[in-house]
Amino acid sequence: MTRKADLLLHPIRMRIVQQLLLGKPLTIAQLLDVLGDVPQATLYRHINLLINADLIEIIDTKKVKGTEERVFSVKKENLQVPESEIEATSQEDHIRHFSVFHGNLLQLATTYLTETSPKQYEEEGFAYWYTPIHLTDGEFQELVQSINKSIEKVINNKLTPERTTRIFAGMFIPQKSRE
Repeated sequence: MTRKADLLLHPIRMRIVQQLLLGKPLTIAQLLDVLGDVPQATLYRHINLLINADLIEIIDTKKVKGTEERVFSVKKENLQVPESEIEATSQEDHIRHFSVFHGNLLQLATTYLTETSPKQYEEEGFAYWYTPIHLTDGEFQELVQSINKSIEKVINNKLTPERTTRIFAGMFIPQKSRE
């Protein structure tokens, strides 16, 4: 059985899921257009893996030039990787997953940076930072709960002309004390 993290943290499948998470269901033709560099046969193979894993679904079919075109949507409720799988994943696989995750963020940022003037960064909310914070375990749990609560308030907002889609990516990397 393929692990959920291996399915999700693959460079192409991660990009497919991210596009579908933007809120608009897409066809293969639309995915090919937005992904740009993924061959059609490769896209079909990865779509089928995601369908079989119950991570995306077909929500509609359309007749286009005599053929049926499927419309795909992500199943948000199935995207969470179980804690038991995370604990059973090897260190090498975690490093590989993190590399895919990081590479995908780099691709998103590179696309934004090459298409946008630096004068727009602040107005549009582009930023990146690194901030060491010192917390007890209790303070850390309180911070995580606060962040989760804030995200839960907005995560189901629908895309409208007034709303700008912004990718929020976070991580906590505990550091060993050097004292």
